Amino acid sequence: MERWNVEHRVFVVEQYFRNNDPVVKVQRLFRRNFGIGRRGAVPDRNTVHRWVAGFRRTGSVMKKKPPGTPHSVQIPENVDRVRAAFFVSPRRSARRHAVTLSIVSSFASSHLT
Repeated sequence: MERWNVEHRVFVVEQYFRNNDPVVKVQRLFRRNFGIGRRGAVPDRNTVHRWVAGFRRTGSVMKKKPPGTPHSVQIPENVDRVRAAFFVSPRRSARRHAVTLSIVSSFASSHLT
């Protein structure tokens, strides 16, 4: 589970831009709005600046998609591509084939036959 949900992020960015509030004031308003006590966790200075920078860059407070190879779907075309690649280069590892074909390595290794 995420520590800070979208509602929290939106509130922080809105308060930051409302009157160009300093981070400490944003944190106080966050505590008051969400009913967090004095010792409760609030987004720290770096988190607030990261959310604001992300909003300025993308126009969204949502997190970026995780890096890495996107998951591939097991369709006949992908299976045929994997088999053809292994037929051409049988000594190359499944992992290298997966990188070349832009598929998940477990998908490539499961279709070696």
